[in-house]
Amino acid sequence: MPVEITINDSFTNKTNPEAYSNAIRDTVSEVSEKTMEECQAECPVRTGNLRDSHSVESDGMEATIRNSAEYWIYVVYGTSRMSANNYPQRAWNTIISQDVIGEIFKSKLNENGIDTG
Repeated sequence: MPVEITINDSFTNKTNPEAYSNAIRDTVSEVSEKTMEECQAECPVRTGNLRDSHSVESDGMEATIRNSAEYWIYVVYGTSRMSANNYPQRAWNTIISQDVIGEIFKSKLNENGIDTG
């Protein structure tokens, strides 16, 4: 479920490229945190271990949401005795449908001194 942002050189040449890069990094960080929170809200809870095992790894321009519970794959994809519960996809669909990425990006551009009108 990767999201790719293409930087338009004509736009960055008219603005501060460092501010633009900072806005992208800040957006990636905040969107990944919000997506992890949505995963935690969507995942089934019996003991709380699956919910509490989510984490975000980010290097600035990329982020990965992980789950350290050994059985997460069985919950997401199901087994012969249990139907699949693809809560990460539902969480991502919620983030996309609410335009969380666009709103956060616009906010981060403004915070970094780039007027979005």
